[in-house]
Amino acid sequence: MDKATIVLKSRHVFNGLGEEPFEGGVAISGNRIVCVGNVAALENWIGPHTEVLAFDDELIMPGFVDAHMHFFTGAFVNSDYMLTAPFESHSEKECAAMVKAFAKEHPDYPRITGMGWFPAWWDRNSELPSRASLDAVVPDKPVYLLSADGHTFWLNTKALEESGITADSTVSFGEIGKDSDGELTGLLFEIEAEAPANEFAFALPAERMKEIQKNFYREIAHCGITSTASMSVNPVIERSFTEYEIAAELEREGELTVRLHLYPSLGLDGNFEVAKSLRERYHSEKLRVSGLKQFVDGVTSTYSAFMLQPYSDKPATTGFSNYSADLYKKCIAEANKEGFAVRLHAIGDAGVRLALDAFEESNRQNGNTGRKNTIEHIESIHPDDIGRFHDLDVIASMQPIHLVMDANEKVERIGEDRCRFEWPFKSLLDSGVTLAFGTDFPVAPIDPFSNIYAAVARRDREGAQAGLNPQEKISLAQALKAYTYGSACALNRESDLGTLEQGKLADIIVLDKDPFSGHIEEILKTQIKMTIMDGKIIYSA
Repeated sequence: MDKATIVLKSRHVFNGLGEEPFEGGVAISGNRIVCVGNVAALENWIGPHTEVLAFDDELIMPGFVDAHMHFFTGAFVNSDYMLTAPFESHSEKECAAMVKAFAKEHPDYPRITGMGWFPAWWDRNSELPSRASLDAVVPDKPVYLLSADGHTFWLNTKALEESGITADSTVSFGEIGKDSDGELTGLLFEIEAEAPANEFAFALPAERMKEIQKNFYREIAHCGITSTASMSVNPVIERSFTEYEIAAELEREGELTVRLHLYPSLGLDGNFEVAKSLRERYHSEKLRVSGLKQFVDGVTSTYSAFMLQPYSDKPATTGFSNYSADLYKKCIAEANKEGFAVRLHAIGDAGVRLALDAFEESNRQNGNTGRKNTIEHIESIHPDDIGRFHDLDVIASMQPIHLVMDANEKVERIGEDRCRFEWPFKSLLDSGVTLAFGTDFPVAPIDPFSNIYAAVARRDREGAQAGLNPQEKISLAQALKAYTYGSACALNRESDLGTLEQGKLADIIVLDKDPFSGHIEEILKTQIKMTIMDGKIIYSA
């Protein structure tokens, strides 16, 4: 038989199938795994040209699969073109000063784009910001500041003008902020209202986009992420897919070192000709259209998440669904019929129920299409709907780090009773639901270990309890499986990815320690020692 190109050995191997690591290793031939087993089994695969890598207490496991990321926005945020200091801001004034400093440091930038301001992190008595404070520090070029959760844009006057937003502009959902005199405030609430600003905020020449993508690949490899998703941030079909084509070009050049699963917008009219052409164009093992994305609601921080009961601190509203239930049912059923899996952003419990209802209707019309639909975030849920995920074969795609970032704001927004089922990881798993983990980068940090710690400890880095339901914590094995096999299921790649098994693609990482062996806080100290993607070592510490 042919010998392996690489053999990895360790006293600690987590294949993603059991609950504990075992002693043994993995043999790789080309870009596939040919053996997973004990040391004796591996010896048969070692030849004179096999590279044998022996580890001791380091853990060998499947590569992380980040089920939910805004990849191309993340690449921009990871670059020097993005102002990220606002993540540390505590007020409008402080944030504006950060913009001023960044603009002074980069006088050649035609516009300033930043991200990270968030009302929940500012003084609770703070007013929402306005364009006036940005105009005062940068009056001569557009400024686009995206909130940390991505659901509000803060623009100066030049950015409003560049985006073509006026006091007469209208949207189907969300809001274009205006003051009591009807003048624009510079705030754009929710995804549809943000769309015109998105067209300009992240615009770069193609050669710059290529540069930042390559840099981002290296960052991803350093984090042990071997597969991820690029989730659309638009409610309607995108006008440009330049980023997709650049990724394809890098794949042709042999420089695409992450499996990138593309999710363009589901759209609003049931016309999937653009999506089908994209699926036909991008369909390789490394770059493919894997489904479509849409938004059901917004976020609780701005009362736009759709709730079954009124908000505790704003009882006049329950939030809202972005579009009608009938529209979601129509578009999802037709998308599933065309072979597209659909992933729906739903944060409020009413939003989750609406999403489940739409998937139920699609199942009724189409039966089992073989494509798994997914609900994203699920930060609140009514207990009656937990079991429906399993019944409808819907995947729960969640981001544990959001629980920590929420800073218990949901307690104020929806009250203690409903917070019993915020980020309900264990309840979903106990109901037989497939759980997938991701970061939502750049909304949250890309680091997998902070995410895993949030799931198993439900505490922040300082040890303070996050949320009111510590009973929803899960085991380390469950968290790692959600970050590997569960996420592979969300990408419809479970036959190729997510576990260490013979015949699967050789996407493997080595951690610098075995987190199963130490105290739970050791998870936060864990680092990536090696990343192998497609059978090649792409990162080594």
